Amino acid sequence: VRVGNNRPDLGTNPICNRFTGLLEAGQPLFLPCNPPMPGAFVSVHLENSTPNPLSICEAFVYTDQALPIERCPTFRDQPPGALASYNGKCYIFYNRQPLNFLDALSFCRSRGGTLISESNPALQGFISWELWRRHRSDVSSQYWMGAVRDGSDRSSWKWVNGDELTVSFWSHPGGDEDCARFDGSKGWLWSDTNCNTLLNFICQHQPKTCGRPEQPPNSTMVALNGFEVGAQIKYSCDANHLLVGPATRTCLETGFY
Repeated sequence: VRVGNNRPDLGTNPICNRFTGLLEAGQPLFLPCNPPMPGAFVSVHLENSTPNPLSICEAFVYTDQALPIERCPTFRDQPPGALASYNGKCYIFYNRQPLNFLDALSFCRSRGGTLISESNPALQGFISWELWRRHRSDVSSQYWMGAVRDGSDRSSWKWVNGDELTVSFWSHPGGDEDCARFDGSKGWLWSDTNCNTLLNFICQHQPKTCGRPEQPPNSTMVALNGFEVGAQIKYSCDANHLLVGPATRTCLETGFY
């Protein structure tokens, strides 16, 4: 089992765990990562000097460190299956209502989010994977991102939040347009684009809730203001029991307590 951020060559990702021996047909095999490993992609490989088929009915990936999409904001008009989460943030992929750049940015901001305004290799891998699996038969699709050309220095780019763009994934640097998109025809690398073009877009959001936390046996849990971001959970023990851990927990912007 390999876990990492490399795609499509998943075989170069670090090994999480391996099993050597006879696999019993119909029986589950549990392979925990020790220590836990970060990565957007999990893959299963059969390492054998002679070709041999490996049939897997189902593969489940479990983690207590990933943000469940149930903690993300949702809206009635978002497309089915549009929601994904990565590294503590929520992403909603809108592919049914193309807008120009400013309208797409205003749309996201009106709902408490923004166009994607950060970049690193792991995030680029996650976004390109999500776009590829949504449009594997339609490489002409395009999505706005929150990068704009710097008006005071046209050789530089910045994010819509004002931060300098330092890590980029351009397909062909050196264009002359003022906005940028994830370009399906270029393997979801970036292309500069006329800002008035009507394109799909991705809204990036912070989590909305932390969900209901675990409650220890023989205790009382009081949720002040529900389980939304900023809310506090207070614990108290029944008679003759001792509380181990903090008596108060706060729902953080990460979607975790």
